[in-house]
Amino acid sequence: MTGKNWISLLLLGLVIACNTQPGQDGRQAGSEQPNIILFLVDDLGWQDTSVPFHKEQTPFNEFYQTPNMERLAGQGMLFTNAYSASPVCTPTRSSIITGKNPARTNITDWTLHNDPERMERTGQDYPVKSPDWAVEGVQPDSMLLTEVLKAQGYRTIHVGKAHFGALRTPGADPTNLGFDVNIAGHAAGAPGSYWPEDNYGNEEPGSAWAVPRMEDYYDSEANLTEALTIEANKAIDNAVEANKPFYMNMAHYTVHAPIMADRRYYEDYLEAGVDSVEAKYASMVEGMDSSLGSIWQNLKEEDIAENTIILFMSDNGGLSAHTRGTTPMGTGLNTHNKPLRSGKGSAYEGGIRVPMIAAWAERAEDHPLQSRFEIQPGSRNETPIISEDFYPAILELAGLDSGSAAFQSTDGRSFIPLLRSGKAPGTGEDRALAWHYPHKWGPSGPGYEPFTAIRDGQWKLIYFYKDQEWELYNLEEDIGEANNLIEEEKKVAMQLAEQMRAWMQEVGAQTPVSRETGDQVALPKISREMR
Repeated sequence: MTGKNWISLLLLGLVIACNTQPGQDGRQAGSEQPNIILFLVDDLGWQDTSVPFHKEQTPFNEFYQTPNMERLAGQGMLFTNAYSASPVCTPTRSSIITGKNPARTNITDWTLHNDPERMERTGQDYPVKSPDWAVEGVQPDSMLLTEVLKAQGYRTIHVGKAHFGALRTPGADPTNLGFDVNIAGHAAGAPGSYWPEDNYGNEEPGSAWAVPRMEDYYDSEANLTEALTIEANKAIDNAVEANKPFYMNMAHYTVHAPIMADRRYYEDYLEAGVDSVEAKYASMVEGMDSSLGSIWQNLKEEDIAENTIILFMSDNGGLSAHTRGTTPMGTGLNTHNKPLRSGKGSAYEGGIRVPMIAAWAERAEDHPLQSRFEIQPGSRNETPIISEDFYPAILELAGLDSGSAAFQSTDGRSFIPLLRSGKAPGTGEDRALAWHYPHKWGPSGPGYEPFTAIRDGQWKLIYFYKDQEWELYNLEEDIGEANNLIEEEKKVAMQLAEQMRAWMQEVGAQTPVSRETGDQVALPKISREMR
């Protein structure tokens, strides 16, 4: 056993010891534990729903059909400034299960092959390349959210996209990462196909993208999203039968590419005159929302809705127009997340700002859990939230004491106090959020470069490594990041740059590697000549 494994086991033992009273199996005295569903959608953009996360409704909100999301927002809290920890999948998912920012774990890019050279996406003419990052992804030697929840008596269930660890590593299988149940999760971040006649990608033997263990649906008419929903409801039923509280990571593959029609809804969009690509995409969004509704209904039928909290989020920003194939590559017409700029993979808001909702599945004012974790119905919160905040928030819901080792190990801050009052010192207003992506995602377009960014209040500073350039935006006045204020607001930029540099040093952030020298490039420079 490695030293890291011994340390993890010791820390987990401390978590159990600090939160266990005799005869209570790790549960707090007199407390009932809620069921917790993290409904994590893949690549769902801030504007990809009928729920308005912007100040006013947009044409996108009028186009997409997500009535169950609307209901969820109506009886819970909507977060307008929620962020993924990364503009791509694996780092965000790692931040939730580890509670740590990707820059600290060095899980800074999406993973598949446990080989840095195979994962490198910059050409020889690009001046920088990825550092020696943790390409293997999440592995069992961490104090994972799921392990701590199991110690608290929870059944832990994973459904859908995992994308935690690389192929042929222990982390590729969610059951090695603290999940009691794994339904269709493995290393890949996308399905080979959403359609049963393609066996969900298994028609090509040995494909890395083949969705595993869904053979029962090959001869059905069930889209992958629908099939996963059926399996999720079975897993909920089993947990109820076992009389155990459960944590479910309901992580749909949708709406990740390949963009394939959910045939339950596709024709409706075509008949309305919608372009084929956008009709397919909208049908996938509606299929996702239907899954939310189906699970919600099952909670009511099992009579556990009052005892179940749903946390809804996307793992990064939505695909921009050119990555959806509806505008030429490299153009500025990245409008699908408007008013946000650009999309998945980008340093700009379109790459990292995501939809987020928290709500009880059924409101009951006199319910002891809902009294303890009250959520104001139909409320909106503007506090900046980031995905590593889910780790302490979920542990708080599960009854873990804030002084425990698990709480002390996280970079996140629980957003649970916000649900009742809307404001809570130390939760968001007084801290900066930071992102570090020392890679090039792949496509060309706005912000698709290695970068580090920091947001403090209304200000957001970005450093791009390729050209060693700074950009500064006032998000309150310029949410679309169209007006770079680096020249006009040098004092603000200097302060943020100092915060950025200090944060990078504290977490041990890896900078990109210079192709010319073979060395990691220097930390962002701080000077009055910032440009």
